[in-house]
Amino acid sequence: MNTQQNQITTFSLIGLIAIICVSIYNSAFKGGRFTCNRYILNSYLYILLVLVLMILEVLYLDTNKIGMNELFRHFSGLGGFFMLLILVIGILIVLMYIPPRLVFLKHIVWLIFALVLGILAYPSYLKSKSEDTLVGVMFSLISILVFFTAVAFMKPEWISLSWGPILVFILVAMIIIQVVHFIMNRKNKNYKRPKLFAYAIIVLFVLFLLYDTKKIQVNAKNCKTATVDYINESLGIVLDVLNLFQNLVYAQGN
Repeated sequence: MNTQQNQITTFSLIGLIAIICVSIYNSAFKGGRFTCNRYILNSYLYILLVLVLMILEVLYLDTNKIGMNELFRHFSGLGGFFMLLILVIGILIVLMYIPPRLVFLKHIVWLIFALVLGILAYPSYLKSKSEDTLVGVMFSLISILVFFTAVAFMKPEWISLSWGPILVFILVAMIIIQVVHFIMNRKNKNYKRPKLFAYAIIVLFVLFLLYDTKKIQVNAKNCKTATVDYINESLGIVLDVLNLFQNLVYAQGN
């Protein structure tokens, strides 16, 4: 994109963020605290806000030609990967354990986490852009999100919250398998992550998307003003979207 297109896109995203923020303030808050009114709408407003923030950050990094080496210079190699993983999980745990009554603090940590997610999405964005697959990836991602979200709302009886522990176990197993596979092939200069891993993780996170959507529906019915927390509620689907995007890039790439 040229400079003028970048500016138009940036200001459009900033305008969209402002609209979403105003909508959240008017819909999700009452007396400075979260309200149970319009629970599902408020959850998706937070999901949309995080995703737009991530897109804006990725475009900013791309516009300013921030390279991978510069961005991840403190997290190189296998040790750096584990450091980054621990950092992300640490911020996530802190965010989830901050009570919703601490509105300002929770939103500050939430914003930091959103920016970290944007950084994690950036390498996949660059790969997809360089391979000219970005449009196809985004079309696939949006199609998956729309179709399976519709399925979750139209046929919620097909989905069970008992899936949660099973899906987490499979996810941990997949992470371990990929790390072991990488270590076994780390001396291979032409090593490429097998596409089979990407396809398997796409299927896994489609199931996570169904599960997290069902969870929002159940929590909407059981909502209590004292414990309602739209930030925590939005995290599952946001992480689903990020993982789907990253693995669609690998699945459709060279």
